[in-house]
Amino acid sequence: MADSENEPALPPGAAPIHESLNRPLLLLGGERTWMIVLGMLCGVFCFVLMHWWSFVLGIALWFAGRAPLVRAAKADPQLSKTARRFLKYKAFYPAAATPFAGLKEKV
Repeated sequence: MADSENEPALPPGAAPIHESLNRPLLLLGGERTWMIVLGMLCGVFCFVLMHWWSFVLGIALWFAGRAPLVRAAKADPQLSKTARRFLKYKAFYPAAATPFAGLKEKV
């Protein structure tokens, strides 16, 4: 029997998995690592360079960079990991195995 009315009854031996364990780590709607990198870069422009033009550039970079990161996170919350794995693939994998190839002996 379920503990509350909102939770469905689980079969014997099953354990409930909390929703936060399945959700991706997003920060301000974008992928966490890239939003932190963008925030640090904008912070460098705004607070380290200490010029009026660098403050304007930092704010503009934040708004220009946040929009594509949020849009990419809506499409795939783990896009950077997926893209990194995709870039490791070769463009062409030649056929090497045949049904007539013999077994290779290990030395």
